[in-house]
Amino acid sequence: MTDLRPALRELFGFDDFRPGQEAVVRAALGGADTLAVMPTGAGKSLTYQLAAMLRPSPTLVLSPLIALMKDQVDKLPPAVGATATFVNSSLGAEEAASRLSSVAAGETRLLYAAPERLRQESFVQTLRSIGVGLVVIDEVHCVSMWGHDFRPDYLFIRRALEELERPAVLGMTATATPANADAIAEALGRRLEVVRTSVRRPNLRYDVERAENAEERLRALLTRLRGLDEGVAIVYARSRRSCEEIARTLRGHGIVAEHYHAGLETDERTRVQEAFVAGTISVVVATTAFGMGIDKANVRLVALVNFPDSLESYVQMVGRAGRDGLPSDTVLFAGSSDASALRRFALGDVPTSELLRRVYRALREVGGMIAPELAETVGSAHDPRVLVGMLEQAGVVRRGYDAGRTMRVELLPAGAGAGATVDDLLRRYETAASARVERMLSFAEQERCRHLQVAEHFGETLDRPCGACDVCAPRRRDSAQPAAVAQPLPDDPARTIVDAVAGLTWPLGRRSLVAMLRGSVKAPPTARRSPAFGALGAASDAEVTRWVRALETAGALVEVESDGFRVLHARPVVELPSFRPARRSADDAPLVTELRAWRSRRAREDGVPAYVVLHDATLHELAARRPASSAELATVKGLGPAKLDRYGGELLSILARDGGDRSPAVAFA
Repeated sequence: MTDLRPALRELFGFDDFRPGQEAVVRAALGGADTLAVMPTGAGKSLTYQLAAMLRPSPTLVLSPLIALMKDQVDKLPPAVGATATFVNSSLGAEEAASRLSSVAAGETRLLYAAPERLRQESFVQTLRSIGVGLVVIDEVHCVSMWGHDFRPDYLFIRRALEELERPAVLGMTATATPANADAIAEALGRRLEVVRTSVRRPNLRYDVERAENAEERLRALLTRLRGLDEGVAIVYARSRRSCEEIARTLRGHGIVAEHYHAGLETDERTRVQEAFVAGTISVVVATTAFGMGIDKANVRLVALVNFPDSLESYVQMVGRAGRDGLPSDTVLFAGSSDASALRRFALGDVPTSELLRRVYRALREVGGMIAPELAETVGSAHDPRVLVGMLEQAGVVRRGYDAGRTMRVELLPAGAGAGATVDDLLRRYETAASARVERMLSFAEQERCRHLQVAEHFGETLDRPCGACDVCAPRRRDSAQPAAVAQPLPDDPARTIVDAVAGLTWPLGRRSLVAMLRGSVKAPPTARRSPAFGALGAASDAEVTRWVRALETAGALVEVESDGFRVLHARPVVELPSFRPARRSADDAPLVTELRAWRSRRAREDGVPAYVVLHDATLHELAARRPASSAELATVKGLGPAKLDRYGGELLSILARDGGDRSPAVAFA
């Protein structure tokens, strides 16, 4: 058996392999179709890079990380990097052709490309003429529709492999259960030899920390970040808006933080990536895509503000910590509302049968379409390529090579049972998504060793408590960022708000003002120094927001533009609205009946359900409170600016006719 260590030492500077690496390299050199399941930081990339240097024919690496391909190639050891290149959409046609010619001439042995590139027939034919001997599929779990990260362009890899005359395959992933491994093999049409190393990362601590709302999570996050002695952190949030708000809050507390999500321009995403790798940014607040392919060894904390949609996603995200093997922390913030939010988020991603039928009809009309046009035609926010991929999995269409940017889709004969086949596929898809969600929730809710739960999910076990999770080794919680102690509400909240605005050195926008009054960590630094900081902490965010808007309606606060920002100024008025709790009584019933009759008339006129006009709770609050002005009306829960503008006059007329108690009152709830 040839000793591979001299080549390892010469090319990469390592004296020996990590667990699993040598087995993967030998399988790739021997031409065996292989699936390597190795956790983040285990050195997966080295295996195919070394194999590519020792094989007689070129190696193609399919990677979804288009934005990072140049960075990946640039960071290869000199001897390997000199014979590696990439082809992606950032290159012009001439440069791409020149690089492929270099591969054909034997000057380049390692070629990186995205799976989408295989949809170009000319690219596949060029690779066939070159004679690619090994195809490496990074993030290979994306090929399975039943996995946690299905990407439809991975479906075409199987056909491309046939066109390339069946080169050897090496699939790479950090997250594949035994069942996932079988699904990957089936999707690729290959019998795969599985090389699996332990998913166990003993240097990582897995914590699940209770935090019921955004405020508690921010406070706990600040405590964690201030406790970092060295290294950097990644904070994951689900939405783009959350990423931006959290990063802004962290900066307000002196932490060098940036946000990252798909809505940023390419140059901005690249800037954030490079600054993070260089160490000039200590925290990145990002959606899930950030971190893939980024070689940052000293990530000391990965924090998840929201639940990921699967345990596989969780392992992949927290696995970006401690790649250098040193102790590192991970934390998942969990609250009582997370279960319903996660179910709604994950299952809301399952398309309906009617949507797939609309996609099928649209394809029947034109036979091919650019993805954005297809999405607009069928009226859906779902990725149209995923929808076409699902129809392809159901056997009613076949997507082939693209024509430029246009998907070419062939409709297959659809018999009488085609609809039932599609419905069955959707049921299986929803069942798989639901199972992933419930497993993720179970992980957080069970008081069992976190490392053991992860190991069991991936077909392993542990013989002793891990000693590195909140269950096996609870930590004493510090109070570096104590929760705000809510003061009793003042007798006159309206006057408190107006005086607070009048006393500000630097004016604030509505959102920052509400944060200041509630004592939130989201308040800007100048606002946290105000005597009114936390004065309305006993009220909810929604309540204080309604009160501020009511004062704007009353003219006590006015929004103006200052240096490009919208801020609030106070101005004197004769009388401020009174914010007092409503007191319901039996005397409200006739007025509630009249308000319901009005609501029914408006619903018929507007052609909408009655609840769209106003909810019952809003009608009861109106009857109990009997507001007598637009300012007082604006404080009623359920009457936002749009509904106030649309219905305010009619409601005040009804309330005035009623002739009841006119003392203004505003609910706290």
